[in-house]
Amino acid sequence: MKMIFLMLLLIFGLFFSKTALTAPQSYPPQVGTVHPDFMLPQIDSRQPVSLSQFRGKKVLLINFASW
Repeated sequence: MKMIFLMLLLIFGLFFSKTALTAPQSYPPQVGTVHPDFMLPQIDSRQPVSLSQFRGKKVLLINFASW
């Protein structure tokens, strides 16, 4: 039983260390870096607005999921 636990621990450790090594090096974003441009509709008029329209201004991006 102890041997099985150690084997599982080793397998999970190798898996998670490999995913940590393959993660993008640029994450988390650094202050002052340029975010890729994207477009979204405005809430009130549904007109498209792009992130590049706010260049030079402070922008707060909030990403969330509800599942």
